[in-house]
Amino acid sequence: MKRGGNTLNRTLIHLHDALVASRSEDSRRSCAKMDRAHAAKVRALAARGITTMPALVDALPDLPSAFRDFGVWWISVNRFRGAEGVLLQLLHDDHKRRPACAAALSSIGGRKSEREFIRIARFQLATESPDSEWLDAVIQGLRFPNSPGAEEILLSIFESNVLPGWLRGNAGDAMSSCSQLNDRRTKFFRRALRSAADGIVNDDIDLQFWSIFVIATLAQKDSSNSGRSNACFASVLPPLREIAATDHRLAPGFWWPMSAEADDAICVIETGSWPDLDAGDRWHGNPARGEMRHI
Repeated sequence: MKRGGNTLNRTLIHLHDALVASRSEDSRRSCAKMDRAHAAKVRALAARGITTMPALVDALPDLPSAFRDFGVWWISVNRFRGAEGVLLQLLHDDHKRRPACAAALSSIGGRKSEREFIRIARFQLATESPDSEWLDAVIQGLRFPNSPGAEEILLSIFESNVLPGWLRGNAGDAMSSCSQLNDRRTKFFRRALRSAADGIVNDDIDLQFWSIFVIATLAQKDSSNSGRSNACFASVLPPLREIAATDHRLAPGFWWPMSAEADDAICVIETGSWPDLDAGDRWHGNPARGEMRHI
């Protein structure tokens, strides 16, 4: 979906029809019920005189709850930059929709919102009792960081021992988009590896799981480190092999067993690449999943 005038000038129903048409045939079948519900909301908004993205943004703060939920999601799907200001307002004013607003702002990718997430994080990390819900919204908002400052915030959350494991794990997940992870000459890389090495032997399963993922991300070979040795990961191989052999707990968050994730990380360390059938592929179709245990 294009971000510019094409989205600005088209009606909501046209945008919805275009979204449905862009799906594969299988996807249209699986999403049919959801698409019908969304089409009904678009028609209901039209009955209120809200037919375009700018009109939706203007009306968003005063819409009934169900329409506001849909509006935030729809803005995110269409990546409508004109909504950045109102989403930032709702981020602060509407506690219930803070995570959704943060995710929508991340999809928009605005510089103003990134600066605000960095400001919020620095304030929270400097307090004696950081607000985990605010920091989780920060992680959602910085999931695709556009600056070294945003990447630094994600790493600071990941390596903070005073924060809960699930929150640090979420930051580890988001760190996969950090460009500095690909440069082994940086302090950022060394800090991330040190924190992930500590994380895989932590008692918190969320932090363990995402620390394994961070290690695999650090170990993969790309154009910037293709000639570099993976010897720096030698110390994490013994605990990873123990997890791979003995820890078959389902990782929280609808993922696969801890052992499968550890197998993947070991493969990346030894070969520089993810296995041809990674944990997600190997576990495809298996209904056993670890449920989310937190907000």
